[in-house]
This record gives sequence, C-alpha cells and structure tokens, in this order.
Amino acid sequence: MISGDATLARLMALAQDGDAAAYATLLHECQRWLARYFARRIAPGLVDDLVQETLASLHHKRASFDPSRPFLPWLAAIARYRWVDQLRRIYKAQGH
Repeated sequence: MISGDATLARLMALAQDGDAAAYATLLHECQRWLARYFARRIAPGLVDDLVQETLASLHHKRASFDPSRPFLPWLAAIARYRWVDQLRRIYKAQGH
C-alpha cells in the first residue's frame, strides 16, 4: 500500500538526516506513486524511464524539501516538470 503524505514526509526527513533505510523505503514508495501518476499521462512504454528520471531529480533536490511542508505536492511538482520535459522531447523528435 502506498504511504500517505505524512509518512512520506517523515521518511524524507529521516533520509535528509542520513537514514539509508528510510531513504530506500521512500524511493520505493515514490516509485509506485510516480508509476501511477505517469500511467495516466504518457504512453506506457515511457513510464519506467520517466519514473527513473523523476527519482533522480528527487535525489538531486532532496535537500530542498522542507519537512514541515507536505511531501506529495513537492513530489508532484518535480514529476510535472519531468513530464513536461518528456513531452517537449517527444514534440521536438516529431520535427515540430
């Protein structure tokens, strides 16, 4: 079952403090959430790569997360940027 926002925020706070197990759990839960998020927005063959790109972005931006704020809107914003980037790549590849 996918964890709720408070649990994910707590996992991220622990990960920011260096808890590797919490970070692994967070990434697993985020992977599941992102797969569902992108499944409704992009061709099935592109979902896995987009999930991985978004997880890489989460990793690079993890220090910017404020544990006093909700986690899922923060993750959704990162996912949206990666999704838009993907749409731009598709559009450009089609010669537009």
